[in-house]
Amino acid sequence: MKTDSKRGEKVVGVLLTEEAWADLEPALAPYAHKGPIGKFIYCRQVDPSGHYFVRVASQTHSDGTSFEAEISIPHHYVKLFIEATERSQIGFAAEE
Repeated sequence: MKTDSKRGEKVVGVLLTEEAWADLEPALAPYAHKGPIGKFIYCRQVDPSGHYFVRVASQTHSDGTSFEAEISIPHHYVKLFIEATERSQIGFAAEE
């Protein structure tokens, strides 16, 4: 089974509302995944304690280079988030 994070780190699946996708999809599309539960984003870290729901997500360009982005969105756009040691444990999509 593939581990998605470094030892001791977790992967976080964030499920957003339909309103979030309607309002923010152009900005969030590069980070989006789609599964039976709908559209969601995998992140390395989240912080829901501030004025915004902040998450750190990784993205890989078509040329193979990658970067991390800290993305802040209003709390009302978040349905739920789940932390696990591997993506397959979150249950949003079929195992990759």
